[in-house]
Amino acid sequence: MSKQLLAALGLVWISSMPAAAADLCNCCGVAAAGSCASACQAVEIDAGQCIPTVDFNGKAEIGPGKNALYEFSLRNLQVSRTDHGSMEAFRRLLEKLRRGAEADRKAALRDRRRGGIDEAEASLRANRYDDAIVNYYLGAQAYRLAKHNKP
Repeated sequence: MSKQLLAALGLVWISSMPAAAADLCNCCGVAAAGSCASACQAVEIDAGQCIPTVDFNGKAEIGPGKNALYEFSLRNLQVSRTDHGSMEAFRRLLEKLRRGAEADRKAALRDRRRGGIDEAEASLRANRYDDAIVNYYLGAQAYRLAKHNKP
C-alpha cells in the first residue's frame, strides 16, 4: 500500500472514533449547574471548601476571554476516571485551554501595541494569563498523578 493511502485510511479511522469531551467544574457544596452536577456528586466537599474536578461528560466553551483556566484555581484538582479515553479527553482539554489562553495573550499584546487598550487593562490581561498558565500546570500535574496512580 502507498503511504498516501495508509495516511488516508488512518484519517478515516481517527475521524470515525467518537470524540471524547471534557470540561472543568468548580464544586463548592452547592447545587452545580448542568453536567457539573453529576461530576460534583462524586466529590467529597468540606464545608466552605471548593474542589475542582473534571467533568468527562461536559464540553468546554473556549473563546476570546472565555476559558476555564481563568475561572477558578485547579489546585487540588480531582480526576475521577483514569481510563485511556477519559485521560486523553482531559489532556486534549488542557491543551485547548492553554492554546486559548495563548491566543488571548497575543490579542492583548496586539491591542496594547495598537492603542486599543490602556496599560491598566494590559496589566489585568497579563495577570489573567499568568494565572491561567499556573492552572494549566496544576491540571497537567493532576493528569500525570492520575495516570500514574491508575488502579
